[in-house]
Amino acid sequence: MIRSFFVSAGPGLLERMDVPGSPDVQLYSLAALAATSYQPDRMTDALVANLAAQQLADGRWHMGTIARPPIEDGDFFRTALGIRGLKTYGTPGRGPEIAERIKKAKDWLLTTPAVTAEDRNMQLLGLRWAGADTKVLQRLAKAIRAGQRSDGGWAQRDELASDAYATGQSLYTLAESAGIAPGDAGYQKGVKYLLSTQLADGSWYVRSRAPKFQPYFESGFPHGQDQWISSMATGWAAAALALAIDEKPVKIAAMR
Repeated sequence: MIRSFFVSAGPGLLERMDVPGSPDVQLYSLAALAATSYQPDRMTDALVANLAAQQLADGRWHMGTIARPPIEDGDFFRTALGIRGLKTYGTPGRGPEIAERIKKAKDWLLTTPAVTAEDRNMQLLGLRWAGADTKVLQRLAKAIRAGQRSDGGWAQRDELASDAYATGQSLYTLAESAGIAPGDAGYQKGVKYLLSTQLADGSWYVRSRAPKFQPYFESGFPHGQDQWISSMATGWAAAALALAIDEKPVKIAAMR
């Protein structure tokens, strides 16, 4: 799907004919390609060139239109995914420039206060991808761990209840960026929360907070008006559980 869309859009990207939803569409697309070990080609070259042109002077990426929380909320996730995209698919011929762009993005993440769970998670992931010092990563991981609730979950914001989106994302971030083992007591609590809130159809439900400015349509995922955030929550929850699947305590708990 990504190839079918961007192969034809590649020449336009080089001319700053940005696709709708820029830069988020390009950022998430590069993240998906990186997760599947997709090899660099002319399409990724065009995506990186377009993203580099959209980076702001302070190092971050920003979208000026309506943002739908939490998936499009704030610039931490954009900057983190920008770092990953540039680091994974940066054109060798632009090596020094790409390195400087990554440094600027890293500096922005280091100096900007995080407010939401998404901010904190993406700050840590982005700095991990940027090669930040281990002490910095551990300090940020400690702040994320401090947000775990008594029910084992995390909330998107302090005033909200725990949910699968924030919990799955937080667990994944801690494991991938701070070396927190799935056998860790806190991770186990998070896994138990996810297992206890998974629905019979295999999904997790999270209520939408996004402004409704587009006509409703079905994706095929459950939960009607809340299907988009619920699908992302299910993805994060599955990613967190997948990391724990080889841990015996989690295996036993999941089989009960």
